[in-house]
Amino acid sequence: MHETRTLAEWVAGLRYEDIPEDVREHARRFILDNFGCQIAGATLPWSRTYYDMMRKTRSGTHSTVAYFGDRMSPDDAAFLNSTFNHANETDDTHLKSPTHPGGIAVPAALALSEYTGATGEQLLVAVVAAYEIQIRISWACSPHLIYKGHHPPVGVGPFGGAAAGAVLFGFDKETTLNAFGIAGSHSAGLIEYTKTGGSVKRIHSAIPAQAGVRAALFAQAGITGPHSILEGEKGFCKVFAGEYDLKRLTDGLGKRYHLLDNGLKPYSCCHLIHAAFDALDVVREKTPLRPQDVKQITVATNSEPILSHIGSIVEPPDILGAQFSLPFSMAMRLHHGGSGVKGGNGFWDYLDVDFRDPKLLESARKVKVRVAANDKWERVDEGAGIEVETVDGRRLTASVPFSKGLPENPMSPAEVEEKFRYLVDPVMPAGSSDAIIAAVDGIEKIGEIGDLVRLLIAPPAPGARAAAE
Repeated sequence: MHETRTLAEWVAGLRYEDIPEDVREHARRFILDNFGCQIAGATLPWSRTYYDMMRKTRSGTHSTVAYFGDRMSPDDAAFLNSTFNHANETDDTHLKSPTHPGGIAVPAALALSEYTGATGEQLLVAVVAAYEIQIRISWACSPHLIYKGHHPPVGVGPFGGAAAGAVLFGFDKETTLNAFGIAGSHSAGLIEYTKTGGSVKRIHSAIPAQAGVRAALFAQAGITGPHSILEGEKGFCKVFAGEYDLKRLTDGLGKRYHLLDNGLKPYSCCHLIHAAFDALDVVREKTPLRPQDVKQITVATNSEPILSHIGSIVEPPDILGAQFSLPFSMAMRLHHGGSGVKGGNGFWDYLDVDFRDPKLLESARKVKVRVAANDKWERVDEGAGIEVETVDGRRLTASVPFSKGLPENPMSPAEVEEKFRYLVDPVMPAGSSDAIIAAVDGIEKIGEIGDLVRLLIAPPAPGARAAAE
């Protein structure tokens, strides 16, 4: 009982000194990663479409749009920066829930940090609060949200944005509780795009980021909301998930940080596909393998809903379809021949791929996906197992229980920086990456958040911005 109130009390009382150093370090790492996603994501055509539309209707001059430098209201700036953040399936994932907390937490917290005149230390606390609230709600409803067709980030994200706002405005527990109650009326999101496509998925972090910021602004203005928005008879958990575990909302609150369970994405596609890439890399480390050597690749995953989520599309009509197609994405990696972040499934790779390439399509048709059950792959959990049958009759197998970037198989700090530079260097001037990395590493020392924000803006044309566009 009263789980929403318990969470609100924790957020209202959260202080920098309460947060363990390992949690702070992870938060810095996630902030850097999401900044990289924002900067690179701002240069994409679909991001520019939203940017151009928002410029026509924008209001306010309080918060900054990454890369472009426009000043907008905090909710509009959060919307655009979150759009950029989630623009190409490269932002972080809490796979256990599953949800994408960073693409909501970081843009919402940054926009409100500018609006409130916060310090870097306050930004860090707001980000931690936003991650923890989103993940706990998604985890309480896991896996039933996504099994019922809801996209968890859109559902739980407004609560995260509201939590960031509560920290930055300095709300007491009652105002924080109202912010959560308001946030719940913004929850939404459906995953029909995995079946029939559509580009709206690109704003499935932006919608909740904007909603969370607005929830905080409305709460500050005195608007109230239901205080049982999560656990109530008509509350989020029952209405959206149907089946849920309320204990997960508050178990270990303040002692166990679920942020530590969050994973980074070395590859720019649905995180559920990543383990198959890693397994293919393992096979090829032992045995050289060319596309023409392959007769069939069988990928075993751990549930029918996951199979449906990433195994339905074989011949994608667009980039988003490719990013949710295990067969086509595996074909991209097989033909590229590389490994790691630059192994053929990175941010820039999906922008360049030809979906009608007959060789890629031929290889994609050779990839079969099935659910592991009562056989040698039955221990596959978050990961995947693969079996490659070659044209000369060999059978090559590998399994990866945890894909690269998950907490059980983490990216090192050097790998996180490598990914950041891979995203940012093609579209920003020389030295920008170094400056941003240094600023985030010392974020607690930043007294004026504008000093950090200015680093995220590209110079005027004809420099890097013109080249990117």
